[in-house]
Amino acid sequence: MDAADQGKEVHVDLKNQTISYDENCLEFEVEEFRRHCLLNGLDDIGLTLQKVNEIAKFEKFLSKERPWL
Repeated sequence: MDAADQGKEVHVDLKNQTISYDENCLEFEVEEFRRHCLLNGLDDIGLTLQKVNEIAKFEKFLSKERPWL
């Protein structure tokens, strides 16, 4: 890093997919699903927890249909 660059701010806007610094603005792309996860703070566990009702319903069905499992 050049001494002249120290202390400069860079703004990364994930929602609008832009990087701004000085008078410059660059666009970048993030795959939509990854962007959604990052913006909503979702990891693998968070994504799974969004389906907790469907998982419970399936487990109930499975225990009724296949009680030996």
